[in-house]
Amino acid sequence: MSQPPLRFVHASDLRLDRPLGGVTEVPPELREAFLEAPYLAAEQVFETALAENADAVLLSGNIVDLYQAGPRAAAFLAKHFQRLADNGIEVFWAGGQVDPPDAWPASVRLPESVHRFGVGRVESFAITRGEKPIARIQGISRSPGQGLDDSGFHRDANGLFTIGVAFGTAASPGAEGDRVHYMALGGQHRRQTVDQSPGIAHYAGTPQGRSPAEPEAHGCTVVSVDETGHVKTLFVATDVVRWVTETVEATAGCDEAALLRLIEQKADKLREKHVGRDLLVTWRITGRGELLNYLRPDGYGAELLTRLRKKWAKESPALWSVSLECREPLQAPGEWYDEETIRGDLLRQFREFENDATAALELESFLPEDRPTGVYAELAEIPSHQRAELLLAASKLGMELIAVDDED
Repeated sequence: MSQPPLRFVHASDLRLDRPLGGVTEVPPELREAFLEAPYLAAEQVFETALAENADAVLLSGNIVDLYQAGPRAAAFLAKHFQRLADNGIEVFWAGGQVDPPDAWPASVRLPESVHRFGVGRVESFAITRGEKPIARIQGISRSPGQGLDDSGFHRDANGLFTIGVAFGTAASPGAEGDRVHYMALGGQHRRQTVDQSPGIAHYAGTPQGRSPAEPEAHGCTVVSVDETGHVKTLFVATDVVRWVTETVEATAGCDEAALLRLIEQKADKLREKHVGRDLLVTWRITGRGELLNYLRPDGYGAELLTRLRKKWAKESPALWSVSLECREPLQAPGEWYDEETIRGDLLRQFREFENDATAALELESFLPEDRPTGVYAELAEIPSHQRAELLLAASKLGMELIAVDDED
């Protein structure tokens, strides 16, 4: 049978209660943006539904923890749900870990066009156009601390296009879309399609990245279904503040001025790529050259980071340097290892530790004599997976201290 054309917007993990974070310092110019970004991104989701003349908005969980967000979030959602209702757009909301149906305050009334799926079993609604059903929507909310029984999802017996909405599923990976035509999933902040056939299963991701661990664009998914039942998805970016991790490759002869020029060139290209958005950039320095030996978080790397922050501090849209990282191994000429100097002794010692993973670091010998146990002793116990990172940081610190002594 012919399928009436259908369009809906799929969004999840709005988390209006969670501002941006994961940084050690926020400039005054961006403090309001850190607080407001989740609301502005969510607003863009609803604006997308209006602009696309969507039939419905699907919210697949973790929209807001009202205990954390307070009355503002409830008023915000009620306002935008009413705007959607005024334009004939229904909302289908499956609760996740923080937004079960019974968490919504009874004092804040929602339009009749907002449908909250219950917990315990899959519920079913119809999307209608001119009183004629054009699609079937099934969903279930997650009960906090409980598993999800998604066995009730199934395709409509009359052949209507069937959509599932849930905060994750209990299906095995790659089988999330076996029972419906499109499974609208929530529960992860990264956009991902996890099943393509016989049905599509898709995580829309969060509309706004919250930390450096969530780089690049975030948004919602516009889903269009044609007369043959063919599904087309379109990503729409909604984030107003964007986290970016950018790699800068230095060459062997690169000095401070040359490295700054490389970073400035990268910054110009980032502005061209991410037009109109505040950017929070993590710079990763790779490549070769003696300069990389001194790029420590607490040393010269911190000084360079301060300079980058001051350079673009007042620009709008903002470009804020979150951190500057260099994980390249120590690059020392071979003859340095043969020197009968403090530097040579230090390099040979580090080479020994690097080549023999069983060699004891014996950090406990540096503990204060009156503090052989307790928290101090725990600091001296380095887990094996942190050994290489510690040796790298220590070797660069040693090179920096020796360089300072040489200058004196």
